[in-house]
Amino acid sequence: MGLKVSSSEVQRQFGRVHDAAMKAPVEIQCHGRVTAYLVSADTFRQMWESYRRSFYVSELTDEEMALISAARVPEDLDWDADEPSAAP
Repeated sequence: MGLKVSSSEVQRQFGRVHDAAMKAPVEIQCHGRVTAYLVSADTFRQMWESYRRSFYVSELTDEEMALISAARVPEDLDWDADEPSAAP
């Protein structure tokens, strides 16, 4: 994580905090509690694009349903629920 600052410091030194957020997320605290993060536009876009959205199965197109039906787990990641786990 990048810089940690108080909300009053953000008000007093926005330019410095803004510049720091271009390199790494800046944690903003108010009364010792984390209340926000300031991130660059690029970081926000990446986060937004990877944000998982939920919807009803009935909203899927036939093409999407076909893609899901055709999807296969790679052999090296496949597992059988009936087999004992290899993990300790």
